[in-house]
Amino acid sequence: MSSFNRRNQERTHEDSRRTILLCQKDRSMEARIESARKASDIHKKRTGRALRITAEDVRNEEMYQEIDPDEEAKLDKFHREVIGENR
Repeated sequence: MSSFNRRNQERTHEDSRRTILLCQKDRSMEARIESARKASDIHKKRTGRALRITAEDVRNEEMYQEIDPDEEAKLDKFHREVIGENR
């Protein structure tokens, strides 16, 4: 098996899981946000970049944008200090 085919097979399970997490629209807003955050974690493991997850984007079913690591660190600090939330 070529390395190209192996790489595609390795990504298939993660990609499917990420897609499922992002597409579960029949759940509560809180559950959908949590699923989007889990999908962001999977995306970050694959690409090194997290996805920006906001309630508005989840509600409007918008595409999630990647954020660079510096911006992610600032958002995490904001969540901890202002909102009191640990991600």
